[in-house]
Amino acid sequence: MIDFDKPRSAQAQARAEARADETRRAALPDDAFGFEEIRLEGENGQATGALARRINDRVGAVLVAVVVLAAIPLASARPVFWMIWAAVLGLMLAVYMVTVALVDPARPINSLKLKAVLLPALAMPLFGLVQYLVGGPLALDDLPGGLRTPVGTLAPEATFMAVVRLFGLFALFVLVHEVSTRARRVTAMAWGLFAGVALHAVWALIALVFLDDVAFWGEKTAYLGVATGTFVNRNSFANFLGMGLGLGVALILARAARPHLRMPGGRTLLSERNLETAALWLVAGIILIAMLATQSRMGVVSGGIGALLVYFVMKLKRDHTVLAAATRTAVIALAGIVVGFGVFGRGLLERGLFTATEAVNRSEIYKQVIGMIAERPLAGTGLDTFQPAFEIAQQPPVSAALVWRLAHNSYLTLWSEMGLIVGTLPLIAVAVIAVKLVTIIRRRRTDYAVAAAGLGVIVQQALHATVDFSLEIQANLMLFIVILAMGLGRLRRKATR
Repeated sequence: MIDFDKPRSAQAQARAEARADETRRAALPDDAFGFEEIRLEGENGQATGALARRINDRVGAVLVAVVVLAAIPLASARPVFWMIWAAVLGLMLAVYMVTVALVDPARPINSLKLKAVLLPALAMPLFGLVQYLVGGPLALDDLPGGLRTPVGTLAPEATFMAVVRLFGLFALFVLVHEVSTRARRVTAMAWGLFAGVALHAVWALIALVFLDDVAFWGEKTAYLGVATGTFVNRNSFANFLGMGLGLGVALILARAARPHLRMPGGRTLLSERNLETAALWLVAGIILIAMLATQSRMGVVSGGIGALLVYFVMKLKRDHTVLAAATRTAVIALAGIVVGFGVFGRGLLERGLFTATEAVNRSEIYKQVIGMIAERPLAGTGLDTFQPAFEIAQQPPVSAALVWRLAHNSYLTLWSEMGLIVGTLPLIAVAVIAVKLVTIIRRRRTDYAVAAAGLGVIVQQALHATVDFSLEIQANLMLFIVILAMGLGRLRRKATR
């Protein structure tokens, strides 16, 4: 006779629990958590995973340090710094890939799943290499004497250095994306970047207010009376600060929304959690004040819009109500305008009076650049050759006394140097990233703050690029790339055992 009241054996009970666990996991949708699942089996697998995590933690910390340090020597906007960072990043990528392959051969290369991003982005340096090596003759109709070159670029050396620089930035994106596999690591890297930008803001304000507007590298000869930090150009510095501000807004809101233990007597205004949050907002406020102190009109506008978009997305994700999120964002925007301009906004308002005059001058430049594009719509004049090309094409009323290194419009610079097809491919890559970030934000229940920051900096750069060249500055482009690569990170977790 079978005794149904007899307890099950340990093995039978374990098998039953395993089947129940599998049934529960099967009932969950694939994207229930918004990140993929990885199972570590056995002691060897656990040891391998732990070693790989330590490697990724250290590489992530080094990459954050590289980005923060790259902004110190004139924002790395000089060829010598391009070559240094390209060599460092290229070597890091090679060592990292070899090390990970030896430590964890089964680990996938996550960047291979971003072909829709990497292939359009790679088109630019590869085409630049073609321009340098085997390009055809260059001849604009209005060139005196029919200037021709043996390669498809007006400045072969400049094009070659630009190609090396872009390959180094490609290595940076791949490295950051490969280590962005755990939420805790991505968050730590993001906080490190935010702290680094805050330190740059603090230095800029100290140098401006207390050190008689001194420059980090020596005597300051341009943009006197405004904050430039370790940069030369105030607009580029404001752009850098704006990205840090947007990242900080996302991180602070995510931290404030975390579940917390209820304290006896309830949560008071001066609780430890509230004080921490207030201190973090103070740091973000310092970045905002430094951004206003640059007196960069588009830098402040684009950075402010980017940060407000991040705030709106974070609030919408939490409150699930468009009206509530929009109302909060509008109130923050109004308060920021009133307080910000009350402190450092006078210079911005005074410079705003000259906007119409400068717009006329810029429009003349843009017309002549469009003429350059029309002369070479497919091949371009060569990567990083805008200055010599524009010197040839420049006509009155644009002053010949000034040297125009860039078009003050990143879109026109791309199309004039790389042609309409290849010059548009990087824009397509960024658009694909934006779509992916929106998908990540919608699917994830947690750990979407850096993705929201990535969406904000894309909007910021898209606006700023219409009137300036901040993404042609190495330090800005590096920070932009790192935020996007982290936002696209394929987060992993251990499977429930």
